[in-house]
Amino acid sequence: MKFFDSLIDKANALLAPLPCRTQSKSVAWDDVGKNQVIMRRDTAFELEGTGFNLVTSNCVNDETVVIGNDPADIVKDTRFARISIIQIDDVGDEQQAYNLIKKIEYVKYHTFPDGYMMRSTSRSHKEAVRVAKSAIKSGIDFHKVGSLMIDKYKEIPAVKGVKVIFVTHPNADFGGIENLAVKNSEIAETLNHIMNSVNFDCSTCNLKAICDEVDGMKELHFRKSGKE
Repeated sequence: MKFFDSLIDKANALLAPLPCRTQSKSVAWDDVGKNQVIMRRDTAFELEGTGFNLVTSNCVNDETVVIGNDPADIVKDTRFARISIIQIDDVGDEQQAYNLIKKIEYVKYHTFPDGYMMRSTSRSHKEAVRVAKSAIKSGIDFHKVGSLMIDKYKEIPAVKGVKVIFVTHPNADFGGIENLAVKNSEIAETLNHIMNSVNFDCSTCNLKAICDEVDGMKELHFRKSGKE
């Protein structure tokens, strides 16, 4: 699985100039097992920004990376990004790989950190978080939340390693990160298009630019269409 590797390289390049704190997987924060509603009066702050997954077959260690302040040091609503880089088995069958990507995407809708209410939609890379005052008092931090996410992703047997990156640093290029999230969505949409054989007429396809740009995508398209 190499379709997203160039985005991983670009994400690393965007974040490289910023100071970070990296920690191997630690004790995970509690999962409450269901959706929770944190009222504004009970909220310490909100995080507004971008959250997305990048899937690869390259080696990824289980770790969290924090770039910027942890929740205990955030005093007001803040821009935010979460990037999860996920290593999967090198699946030879593209349909299996595509199904696995979709399964991985569902994980964020079934992860419920205590006092950390995530809001996102299946058709958007936007991610918003409310952190409860009670969670701050109990010692929540991004390493603990990230460790919970790692556990959830690794409930899928084909997931071999997960790196979760949280970004709150004011000097982060949030626009650049969002552009990567958009490109990530476009690649996923193109895979969906190809795997479901929606349209194989390149001259009329609005996703042709992605097919041309992403290494291996055009070859997959031709295999699925029987043109090879």
